[in-house]
This record gives sequence, structure tokens and C-alpha cells, in this order.
Amino acid sequence: MGLAASSTVLRHEVVPADLDQAEQLSIAPGTPLFVLERVRLLNDVPTALDLTQIPADLVPGFADVDFRTGSLYDHVTAAGLDPAKADATIEAQEADAYLAEQLQLDVGKPVLALRQLVFSANDRPLFSSVVRYRGDRYRLRTFFLRAGTQARPSWGLR
Repeated sequence: MGLAASSTVLRHEVVPADLDQAEQLSIAPGTPLFVLERVRLLNDVPTALDLTQIPADLVPGFADVDFRTGSLYDHVTAAGLDPAKADATIEAQEADAYLAEQLQLDVGKPVLALRQLVFSANDRPLFSSVVRYRGDRYRLRTFFLRAGTQARPSWGLR
């Protein structure tokens, strides 16, 4: 779309996984977890707040990566991981004070919250993320295909 993507990194650290994180990622509590929280920008305009959590042993060296312009998926793939599928939930929420500050909007304004757990082809949980998009600057577009039908070519964004 001709927009310049960048990020403001808010958190970029390795922390021990708490019980909920460990359960979600099928790891032991206390396992080192790489946490990346970024404000995602398009043409320097805040569009989303993205929080991603990955077991640190899957992504050695991520603590040294500059994620202001680097693609998380490019680095995940370069680390040898192959994200094959995701279990995702999308819901509307109201922005709390923290989110409103990060996305430069008023408290209570609508956001779309995407929660996803990303898996490898053999169903191993690789990472989780929560991305909260400004409701006034984001449109979700998707494509559905009924099981058992042949895919046909499609043009445009999905």
C-alpha cells in the first residue's frame, strides 16, 4: 500500500514464564521467555500495540535484534522456526489508559484485539501474540474456503 512500516520497541527482554504463559506455550513455568512489545507504526502513525512471547531457547540471539524495523516473522524464520498455522481470536475492546497512551487515542475508544497462538506444522506451540489495532485505522480483511472445495485464484489483499 506504499506505507512505511516501523516500530517503537517498549519491551525487549527475557523473563521467566509465569504459569499462564507456560500453559499456553506448553513449557515449564520459569522457562526463559523472550518478550517483545512494540507500537506498530505506518508512516510514523501509531496503528497497533503488539505483544509477542516466544520461548527464548527457540530464538537464540533475539535479545540482540533491533526490532524497530526488523520483521519478527523474518527473524523467526531465520531462526529455523516454521510457523504453519495459528489459532486466533478477534474481539472488539475499549482502549484502557495504557493502550490509549501508546496508540494516541482517547480512553474508551474502540480497538480490535487479535490474540493468537502460532504453531509449527507438527502442532508445537511456537509463540503467542496479542495485537491491539486502532479501530479507526485498521480494517481486517480475510478469506474463507470451505473444506473439501478447490481453491481458486484470488486477487487483492486477504
